[in-house]
Amino acid sequence: VERLTQEVLVLREKVAVAESQVQEATGNRRQQLLLMLEGLVAERNRLNEALQAERQLYSSLVKFHTHPDSAARDHTLQVELEGVQELRGQLEEALGRSLERLSRLETQGTLGGGEQERVRALPQHVS
Repeated sequence: VERLTQEVLVLREKVAVAESQVQEATGNRRQQLLLMLEGLVAERNRLNEALQAERQLYSSLVKFHTHPDSAARDHTLQVELEGVQELRGQLEEALGRSLERLSRLETQGTLGGGEQERVRALPQHVS
């Protein structure tokens, strides 16, 4: 009976250690997911800022279109168009990074064992 009691105590200790390790791993995984989510939120904010800049450029282009023709207008229009192209490239790159991060988050959520945490934080973008 003493030997069995001793074995039960050893097994309980092993279970407690294993549970502690699982809790620690889950905490680390949650921390990683939170950091990735914060990155996605920051990326969404940058996308929104770039989108605002693009809207302002579009508004400027519309204003220039309504003014009479001039060489200055043509030059300004060219500069504005180049700015729009650059912003569009930045938006596409940022969106690609955000989608990649989201994919990694979802992969981690599904590979994390029995606990499936899916984070849906797609950047809100306007066409």
